Amino acid sequence: MPKISAAVKAVIQYEEKFLILKQNVHGEAIWDLPGGKVEYREDPYETLYREVKEETGLAISIIKALGIFYFFRASDSDQIVITVFLCAIDGSAEVDITKNPINEHLGEMKIDDFKWVTKKEFLTNEYKKPHESLRSLIEREL
Repeated sequence: MPKISAAVKAVIQYEEKFLILKQNVHGEAIWDLPGGKVEYREDPYETLYREVKEETGLAISIIKALGIFYFFRASDSDQIVITVFLCAIDGSAEVDITKNPINEHLGEMKIDDFKWVTKKEFLTNEYKKPHESLRSLIEREL
């Protein structure tokens, strides 16, 4: 039976751009925001701080909630509901993806690359693989 899971993502702004990460999901490149699944009994804000630190090496501060997006995972039809927060960098803006967690299912780094992009760049066809509801959120809220 399909489940619903909660996750959090960060729009980390820096010099008129925001950070996106390229992930390898079943051999397909998908550009996404930093963040991850909220574990049972975990504070969603702490999840966001932890996930961003693990994936990018950045320390952040949360400015405000931007909205939500969602998708249905192809592998099991689970619905993932994601709250997106506008964030600022606390300290160095040097991104380090070399320490990001291994994708347990694939046995490889789950993040291949990163880019700082403008809203206009993100909404081009080059980044058409993010979930459509994420693209709509970025278009509306940034």
